[in-house]
Amino acid sequence: MKSSAPPPASHDTDQDQVPPPASSRRRHDRLSLRCPVRLQLAGAPDREGTLQDLSLQGLSLFTARPVEPGSRCTLHLVLPLPSGPREVALPAKAVYSSYTGPAAFRIGLLFMALPPEAQAAVRELLG
Repeated sequence: MKSSAPPPASHDTDQDQVPPPASSRRRHDRLSLRCPVRLQLAGAPDREGTLQDLSLQGLSLFTARPVEPGSRCTLHLVLPLPSGPREVALPAKAVYSSYTGPAAFRIGLLFMALPPEAQAAVRELLG
């Protein structure tokens, strides 16, 4: 199974450093958020994970097994919104799967055409 690492963190210590190309920069701020998530993958049993962070574009999570980059899935979770908890289903595609330790993989996912109600819930959470 192929795995690709997440984009490297930027280093702010060298002001003369050339910035990375625009294509590798994140377009949306991320909110650090820990909550349970269920991954529904076609043709495979559902799997549990823990959300790491969330943006308007996607999210990352930890799970016990890797997810093949390019795999499409639906993420089911309860967002802790200011207006009250809301269950959402978020269609996504795996972008990377990185081994972080025994039975621990960090998975990066890009949202795929969020339904309007799910997009509104993510926007409400991000403020």
